[in-house]
Amino acid sequence: MQHRWLSLLSITFLGLIVFIFFWYRIQPIEIPQITQDIEVGSLTEPTITFVNPSKGASNPTITIVEFGDFECTACNTLATALTVALKTFPQDLRVVWKDLPNESAHPLATPAAMAAHCADQQGAFWAYHDILFSRQAYLTESQLPQIAEEIGLDVKKFTSCFDSQETLPIIKKDYQEGLALGITSTPTFFIEDKMYVGAIETNDLLELIKATLSQ
Repeated sequence: MQHRWLSLLSITFLGLIVFIFFWYRIQPIEIPQITQDIEVGSLTEPTITFVNPSKGASNPTITIVEFGDFECTACNTLATALTVALKTFPQDLRVVWKDLPNESAHPLATPAAMAAHCADQQGAFWAYHDILFSRQAYLTESQLPQIAEEIGLDVKKFTSCFDSQETLPIIKKDYQEGLALGITSTPTFFIEDKMYVGAIETNDLLELIKATLSQ
């Protein structure tokens, strides 16, 4: 009888650990307030330019703009949902990435973002983006040039770009825009003009897209 109770307690404990793990993965990460002269609310929707990596339909019905952080676990969860959404609505959907690194919580967020944009110079942002998220739990800065080599980039050009911080202005511009939009945590994403905060289950995202398409 005692063994049965111990087994039941063990199963309950493990179930609680699993629940906490998945709950944590979908929680947005708050961005610390900074004392820059940026007027919160001065923008109502994100801007999209040629420097913002995008994928999906060339003439989309819906555009999703994500402000993310490569060390944010909830951003990783959202990335999975967006991948499914792009496969489900290949002719209707485009996804745009913008950087909102939380340096106080994630010391590798900005270096990872710079590296991804250096990869973008060689047409490989999304391949690099996917590997960063797949290795999120054990990512180190020393892996950044290794990833570039793995996906077939010119490592010399990549390293020159990264070491000179050539892509840092892109990240800073996204960050300032995020603050101007009133974003306080990652991930935050826009479906057209509507803002959503935090990760979202894949089925819920698909339903949001369907509802937007039907309008």
